[in-house]
Parts: sequence; structure tokens; C-alpha cells
Amino acid sequence: MNKIKLRMSIATLLATLACAQPAAASDFAERAKATQPQHEGQLTVAGLKQPVEVVRDKWGIPHIYAKNTHDLFFAQGFVAAQDRMWNIELWRRNAEGKLAEVLGPEYVERDRFARVMKYRGDWDAEFRKYHPEGPVIFKAFADGVNTAIRLALTQNKIPVEFELSGFKPEPAWTPQTLLSRMPVWAITRNASSEVARALAVKSMGLAKTAEVMITDPPTPLRVPEGLDLNDINPNLLNITRDASDFDFKFKAAAPTPKISQAFLPVRGPESGIGSNNWVVGGRKTTTGMPLLANDPHREVQNPALRYWVHLVAPGWNVIGATEPGLPGVTIGHNEHVAWGFTILNGDQQDLYVEQTDPTDANRYRYKGEWRTMKVDVEQIAVKGAPSERFEVKTTIHGPLVYEDAARQRAYAMRWTGYETGGHGYLGSLGLMQTRNWKEFTAKVENAWYGHHSLVYADTKGNYGYVSTGLTPVRPNWDGLFPVPGHEGKYEWAGFVPTSKLPRSLNGERGFYGSANNNVFPSIFPNQKVPDFTFEYLTPYRYERIVEVLSQDRKFSLQDLSRLQGDVASLPARRLVPLLKNVTSDDPKLRDAIQRLLQWDYNVDADSVAAAIYEYWLLKLNPLTYAKKLPDSVRGYNRYDIRRLIQWLEQPDADFGANPNQERDRILLTALEHALANLSKLAGDDPSKWTWGSIHQARFTHPLVTPENAPLVHIPPVPRGGDSQTIQLTGSARESGADQGIGASVMFVFDVQDWDRSVGLNTPGNESQIGSPHYADLAEAWGRNQPFPIAFGDKKVKEVALQRVTLKP
Repeated sequence: MNKIKLRMSIATLLATLACAQPAAASDFAERAKATQPQHEGQLTVAGLKQPVEVVRDKWGIPHIYAKNTHDLFFAQGFVAAQDRMWNIELWRRNAEGKLAEVLGPEYVERDRFARVMKYRGDWDAEFRKYHPEGPVIFKAFADGVNTAIRLALTQNKIPVEFELSGFKPEPAWTPQTLLSRMPVWAITRNASSEVARALAVKSMGLAKTAEVMITDPPTPLRVPEGLDLNDINPNLLNITRDASDFDFKFKAAAPTPKISQAFLPVRGPESGIGSNNWVVGGRKTTTGMPLLANDPHREVQNPALRYWVHLVAPGWNVIGATEPGLPGVTIGHNEHVAWGFTILNGDQQDLYVEQTDPTDANRYRYKGEWRTMKVDVEQIAVKGAPSERFEVKTTIHGPLVYEDAARQRAYAMRWTGYETGGHGYLGSLGLMQTRNWKEFTAKVENAWYGHHSLVYADTKGNYGYVSTGLTPVRPNWDGLFPVPGHEGKYEWAGFVPTSKLPRSLNGERGFYGSANNNVFPSIFPNQKVPDFTFEYLTPYRYERIVEVLSQDRKFSLQDLSRLQGDVASLPARRLVPLLKNVTSDDPKLRDAIQRLLQWDYNVDADSVAAAIYEYWLLKLNPLTYAKKLPDSVRGYNRYDIRRLIQWLEQPDADFGANPNQERDRILLTALEHALANLSKLAGDDPSKWTWGSIHQARFTHPLVTPENAPLVHIPPVPRGGDSQTIQLTGSARESGADQGIGASVMFVFDVQDWDRSVGLNTPGNESQIGSPHYADLAEAWGRNQPFPIAFGDKKVKEVALQRVTLKP
């Protein structure tokens, strides 16, 4: 069968559209229109106790007004399923390990890993850990989703995405579905870097690995006593990485061909995915009250990852963003407080190498004796093939993620995600009802177990920073390598009390911020900080935030919104001046050098110099790293721009007898390769090499076909910035072309008047094909032009577009 590539070029797409039959496109549009859910009038909904009003505004945000807690979260689940049914059906299947049931055998491995990640503790304690009414909230939300699915099945109004996919949604949601650990895995894992570091030491020794792979804060590398590096199987790297990086491929459901990629869970911290947040105190704002900004970053995708919702009931009044398969909001504000987060990249995992019994693979050695693993049997249904029986084996350290029968080794994962309350985001259910700093920090301590940097503001004028997360105490090792499990020498000694983690209120500097970096030396210069991790992201976004917010002036809400779109590159300020003494006989190279030296270091979408710089940087990495890596290492691509800058600014003996001369040769060679790449990509006229014409966000839907492309296709959005600018727009591929990651949602909250707050989502707040809110926000997101976030009753009425009453 024919297939359509996910990342098709503009020319290919236009040709595809030209070949599509207008009648077929029209027919598809009619089918999509006929399956839209009811958003106006009255709708009878089984399971409600009292009527619920749902007001959808001009930007597709549902404002849900209920009379009790049960109905509020039931309605949220119902509405989320109306707006995102196909999206959350795949979210559920990914969470529960049931993708192979509808996508086929190639997803069995993915399903196995989801079963390994499953929480297997006390469910009642788990539900209550996030909120005292947790059992009610989780069941109500799941019931609401199931009711929306049943209604769509009964009314024959299943979204057209299911027709294209070849399967139907199932009303199979449970409270346990919502507490899947798969979304958490993406934000807490470092097992893959443990494996990568061990393999690097095996290939090039401790000294070279320490030079190439940065630790922050700096710490000497030590292979844990008793660890045999020969036990570190390279296949482990695939297991830990592929759990979050995978292609979503749909088998063609006749007669329509289709192909797509994953838009659900995303890569972990080592991919460069990050977030920004900051809060500015009243003495530095034009309002005299705090302003709070946040733009969490994930993969650019369609359907969107985030979902805006407003929840109102007795005791509840909160608006913000969540994932559509989760109750409540994860970031947002209520009537009293606002908060935003960035991932702190804490080390919350350890990989244990277990010695297994040669005569019985279910036994492992621990402290001189053989123990039997706990075995849970899982049955995985597979489309077009027999179901598969899968055993989840667990040692004292955690479930196995890999077994090496030849060496009698098994690899167990110890992870905070397995702890009660270990979901990364749902601790926000407690934050949603807090009224002040004391209540907020108390709730953070209870269940916010993923490592995050939270910024805070309240209507009393307070602003603060809170670090949070379940932090293992490792008495005699640092977590940078896998550890042997058989002797019992490397055991967690409990957790650092959350109340002991760094926090600050109303600091003298007048603002707080974070960007996935090590913020502690800046915010807490005289305080000893627990060893969260040694793998923070680069500091350049944070340094730019501090550079701007330290200016002696007052900031408006519009200033902070513009700062979210800031594209000043601090690395460019360091790298480009190195070209001052580089010369060439080639006029094209001389012209490129001149453009770069005259550049203002802003990676603007309309800048030619920015495009030259980005491709130059792309080529600099392998050429420079080649000077530092032994000949035995090939294909290394864990580049770190911090090392690149250091090595090029201060070239050493690895660069040869004349380090500066060899450095300059590398700078020029990389530029030559960059120009050749740009010429091939965008033609021979440099004046047309604008960064935005090359670097674009493409919201390609996984189910795009020639028939539906006129309705489903979203025009590509030109983008400025890169992976080191505040407007983070890193590429997903080594080509350096399309934007792969960036802000999944954005907002700036004004605590003096909540209705002055602004925000963005992309490409739309709803995802159902044919919805007017399927892609209505993509262009504004590309221009960094937010819309008003209505909160008060009067403001919501002003922007209301549709109103439906859900009746019991």
C-alpha cells in the first residue's frame, strides 16, 4: 500500500493537494463536520448529579461551572473527551500498554515497557496522596470520559480520526488509567545517561569521559566499586531511550493509507527539551504587583500536548493548562495564587545490575543468598497476531527492564515513580485550592514528587521560588553509573524531606526564574543544596533571563510576554567573535564571515546571519569533538555546547602543535560545509537564506492523507530562535532544519487583575479534525501574540462563543 511520509516537504504537500480530488476532500469535510460534538444547547449526560454549564470561549477554552466536586471533574473528563477523543484514546493505550491491540506487533515492546512502568502499590493510598478527595476526583474524571465515548458511539458521532485509524474508542477508562507512570518517565529518567556514561568509560576511559560528558556541579567520575563494565550491554541504551522516542506507524486501514509518528510521551531531559519560568516582584513591575510567566517546552506536535481549561465549583476556581488525559490543571492560577514550573532534571532513577541464577532466571543473588523475583503476568493483545504473555519480574530494587541470559545478568530499575504519589504532575490537585505561601509549600511537600522548579505569586503581593521532588539519599555513590545489586552496598537511605529543599520568598533581587539549569548557585549562593542531579541543562536561557530582568526598570505584562519570544543567543556572542582573525580567499566565505561579525546575535526568523550561524554551529560540533575523541569512538553525538565553547576559546594540545591555527581551520571548514549545506537546501542566493524560511514548525497530523489534507494540513510556521534561546525552538533532527521542540503552552499571569493575563497554546485547544479550534492558534503562536485568558464571570461572558448545559 502507498504511504504518505510524516515530514513531507512543502513542494510534496502542494503536489499532493493538487492531485487530491475536490469531491473526495469535500466528502471528508462533511463527514468531519457531522461528527463534531454538541457544544450548544442542552445535553443529557448520564452520571451527573446536578446540571453543569460549559462555556467555550473564542479560543476554544472550556469554562466548566459545576455545583459539586464530583460533577466538576466528571464534566472535565466528559469535555476533554469531546474535544480530544482520538488524542486521549491513544494517550490511554500508551499509558496502559495497549497500543499493539490496535497498531500491531511492532508495538509489543512499547506495551511491555508500559507494563513494567505500572504502579503496583496501594491504590487507595495513591488516590488520596494527591488530594483528600482523590478517590472521587479520579473516578469522576474517568467516568466522564467513558460517558462521552458511549454517547459518541450511540449517536454515531465518532471523530473521523478513528475512521482513518481503523479502530474505535473504548469506554475503558479507570481511575488507575489517570495515574499511569508513562508520562512521568519522560521527565524523571536518567537511566539512559547512566548506561551511556558507563559505555563511554568502557570505550575511552574515565579521564576522557569526564572531559567530554559534563557534570554540573562538577564532580569526579568514579566507577562504583564492584561494577563490571562488561556487564553494561549496549542494548540497555535502546531500552531506556526507545521507551520515550518512537515512531507511531499506523497500518493502512483500507482504503486510506496513513503513516505517522509519536505525539504522545516525549523524550527525556538529555534531548534538550526544556522550559522557562520567572516571577517578578511588585517593585520591578508597572502594576506594583507580581507578574508570573511560564512556557513549558515539549515536542511540537499535532494534536497538541497541552489543554487549557477553567474549573469552577464550590471550593474550586482555577484556570490553567493540563494534559487532556489528566484531571485538574498542572500549571495555572486560582483566585489567590499562581504558579508555573520547569523540570529540575533531578536524578530519580538508578539502574541495578543483578546476578541471576544460571539454573533459574527468576532467582537473583542478594547479600549472599538467592532470592526469588516477584512475577506479575501480563497478557498483551496484538492486532493481527496471537496475544503475548509477558512477565514483569521484580527484585528488591525494582522491576527488570532487561535480561542478559548469556551473562546471567538482569537489570532492575529503582525509580521514585514507583512510590506512592509518584506521578509527576497530579500533585497540582492540592495546589489548586491553596490561598497563600504556607498552604502552597505544604501541598508541594505532600505529593509533587517529580523534580521541578516552581515559581509562585499571590494576590497579597508575595512572590517566591520552590524546588521540589522526591530526592533519594545515596550514602556512598552519586548516581552517575549503574550499580551492582548483589552485595546490597548501593541502597537508598530514604529521601530528603521536601521541606529541606531550597525555597525562597520575596528575595532581594526582585525576581526568580529557572530554565532547567542549576539555579541554586544563583538563588542560594550560601546554602548547601542536596545533590538533585549532575545533569542540568545548559545555563544560557537562564543567564539571558537574569540579564534582562536585572535591568533597572519596571516590567509590564507585555514586556514579559515579549521576553518569552526573546531570541538573543548567548553562545553566539562567544563563538562568532572567534572569526575575527579568520581569513579566506573564497569570496563566499569572506561574505559569510562579514555577515556573522556584523550580526547582532539575535536568531531572528528574517535573519540570514542567523541561518549561517545555525548551520555553522551544526558543522562545528563533529569537527571539534573529533579532536577530543579517541579513534576508537565513532558516531558520538552527545554534543554539549558548553564544551564546544570551552574547547574553541581555549584550544589545547589535542588541537595539534599550533592549537589556534588548527582551531581557525576548523572554524573555516565548518563554515564552508555550512554554506554548501545552505546552498543545497535553499539555493545559491544568500539573501534568501533567512532562518525562518528554513527553520519552521510543522504541525503535521499523524493521519494526513491526500483526501483529507485540505482540512487537516496546517501551514508551516516560520520560527526564530534555537535550542539555547529563551524562545526555545530546537530542531528534532541533525539536519538543523525544522523546529522539533518548543513552548507547548505559554502564559503571563497578572495577580492584580487576573483578566489582564494572556496565554497561548498550539496548534489549537481542541484537536478533533474539523473543529474551528483545531489549528486556530498556530499562527499567533508563531508570532508570539497571546490571547487574553478570561477568568472572571464578566470577562468570560464577553469572550463566550458557545454554551451548553449538561443535564443529569
